[in-house]
Amino acid sequence: MPTVQGLYNITSGVGFTSSELNSLPGPYRVDKLAKSGVRLQPVPPLQLKSLKKIRDVVEHRSGMSIDVPLRALVRSPAADALLCVLEQHAVLPAKLRKRRLPPYRRMRLATISCWWAEEIQAGSTARIQEIRSIAKELDRIYVFSQNQVDIFAEIGIQSDRVLPVDFGVDHDFFTPAPTSTRRFQVLSVGIDRGRDYQSLVDAARLLPAVEFQIFTQAGRFSPDDLPRNVTVNSPVSLEEHRENLRSAKLVVIPTHDLAYPTGQSVLLEASACARPVLITDTEPMREYVIDGETGLFMPLHDAEGVASSISSALADEVRLNRIGKAARRSVESKFNFDSMWETIADDLRGLTTSKL
Repeated sequence: MPTVQGLYNITSGVGFTSSELNSLPGPYRVDKLAKSGVRLQPVPPLQLKSLKKIRDVVEHRSGMSIDVPLRALVRSPAADALLCVLEQHAVLPAKLRKRRLPPYRRMRLATISCWWAEEIQAGSTARIQEIRSIAKELDRIYVFSQNQVDIFAEIGIQSDRVLPVDFGVDHDFFTPAPTSTRRFQVLSVGIDRGRDYQSLVDAARLLPAVEFQIFTQAGRFSPDDLPRNVTVNSPVSLEEHRENLRSAKLVVIPTHDLAYPTGQSVLLEASACARPVLITDTEPMREYVIDGETGLFMPLHDAEGVASSISSALADEVRLNRIGKAARRSVESKFNFDSMWETIADDLRGLTTSKL
């Protein structure tokens, strides 16, 4: 059984033993690696306030996440591989390996990358060079869509070092509602920069008889810019988020066209709840939705097209229910955290048994 040092932030790990830390939920439920035959060693959270202040100052001035990688050094020599979740934690280990410094000189290095591909496409020359320098020191980069393999190849990263993995959700938590009460006609959720809410709001103006509920961060909209059929709400707890998804007739996820599959978390959470989803048609998202079967696509940056797609979807409730049930099956069979981490575990086992 390979031992993997996990670099990620645990927000509630104070007071736990080392063995208990291994089972605490981490980002994207990385703790499930332990159930896939990988011995996981997460880094405990920083506890002293004085050290936290020093960390914040140093990381701000250096522009680099160093706290978790530095505190992992003591335990790293006993590990077969280092898994960084997410890419910001891979910077320091990669720099140490580049200088052939222990312990990472002879250890397999891997990271999950969410944003590097977009930065490669849209970033400055200096930023692209920095990503290339870091990525060349990594044995594996896990990404959540196939198109990113070619993007990394454009900066000289070999395709066999970039492994696409299907993203997942907790399909034991996100489940269909026991009863079918529909409080929302159209529900949209998300706070990340990939959301194209302007197209959705413009589409709402064209559909005055349809009620829209948007859950996002405060200040994203000016009340004067919203039509009367759009209500904007602040983010809610995970449990309430699940109930909102269950209560939606249609979940709509408008996005920009980014290199990574933005919006996939809400897509799969809603799908796990057996609710139909209408999402912007982009290349990364085509790996997660079969149009007309497990979800519906709408055009990019096209308010009239979005309005037409919403109107058409709402007009056929039988079709929506059929799509919702098929979406749930797709999550159960493929797009769940168990499958996601089993894929990564299989690859890590291969990495740790191959020679550097």
